[in-house]
Amino acid sequence: MVKEKAYAKINLFLNVVGKRVDGYHNLEMIMAPLKLHDEIKLKKIIDKKEIKISSNIEITKKVQDNIVYKVAKYVLNEFGIKSGVEIYINKKIPMGAGLAGGSANAAAVLRGLNRLYKLNLSYEDMAKIGEKFGADIPFCIYNKLCIAKGKGEELLFINTRLKSKIILVYPDINVSTKQVFSMINDENIVNVKINDMSQGVYNKNYELIIRSLFNSLENVTFEIYPEIKEIKYQMVDIGLKGVLMSGSGSTVFAIENNKRNIKQVKDLYEEKFTVILTRFR
Repeated sequence: MVKEKAYAKINLFLNVVGKRVDGYHNLEMIMAPLKLHDEIKLKKIIDKKEIKISSNIEITKKVQDNIVYKVAKYVLNEFGIKSGVEIYINKKIPMGAGLAGGSANAAAVLRGLNRLYKLNLSYEDMAKIGEKFGADIPFCIYNKLCIAKGKGEELLFINTRLKSKIILVYPDINVSTKQVFSMINDENIVNVKINDMSQGVYNKNYELIIRSLFNSLENVTFEIYPEIKEIKYQMVDIGLKGVLMSGSGSTVFAIENNKRNIKQVKDLYEEKFTVILTRFR
């Protein structure tokens, strides 16, 4: 049996640059892994070539629709593996939350299959396979602070580690990334340069990081789900620093070390939403 950890991520910066001919959008992002993670266990099925997936919660109605299933099927077929695999996912990352939970699971399964079947794939090899199934998977293969461009597959790693508590508020809304991107137009997207945020991250200048937090998708998601906007500005009113929606939503995070502010957020939201206190990885 092989075990892997699938780490969540947040976007400190997400700028939509324009639409591509393949239907995706060109992006400029700064992505940071968190300590929050799902746990994946993989075990060989020797006697037959099948893929079994189970979890502590329901992750999809049909197992064949799950990104983990698709990645596992591809690897078994591509490398001529005659046996199968049993995958157990202990979910701790909320789903449809803008935290790359599904992509992280797929990346962890790729790494796990690589070890389980001794495929000798490099991280670059696995990232190229992952890219076929999701734009966040290459990042999730490495789990390193980075600037990401293209549709998310062009990674420039930042050789530093951020240290701060991160509080996540997930309002139990499963946002469709596809729907959010389909609603992007010139009127609802603002473009911002990445320079200040990249400088802040490289220099571990937390004041500059907090000032430079940006997400092009906020306005679009807020239009569909005004309650997410309300959460963001309630957190700002409490006095939290560095408040932003991650990815296409619905999680709102804050870079915050003040215990009183963290307690206020927990008191306000814990009974009705999912509130998670974690750290940068």
